[in-house]
Amino acid sequence: MKFLIFEDNSGDYRWTLVAASGERLAQSARFASSEEATRAARIARAGAASAPIEDHAADGGTTNLSARRKIAIERDDVVTHRSRSSKQARRDQHE
Repeated sequence: MKFLIFEDNSGDYRWTLVAASGERLAQSARFASSEEATRAARIARAGAASAPIEDHAADGGTTNLSARRKIAIERDDVVTHRSRSSKQARRDQHE
């Protein structure tokens, strides 16, 4: 198993957790730099062994995926906006 750090098509950076079989198990949110993505991957790796598994399916309740998706999109928009602002600043420096 390994963490891969990569730049996506929008110029942001992410980590992906890949199994030995090559199957993608998890992917991070967007980060403005590869250093930030690497730092987040290290935090995820360090905390994963002690993270509890909470099986909410056993509670008999349902998960409102639409609400969770909306929250995730809103959070991603904030990160994306911050990332693009820092990228624009870097572009302005080179012009």
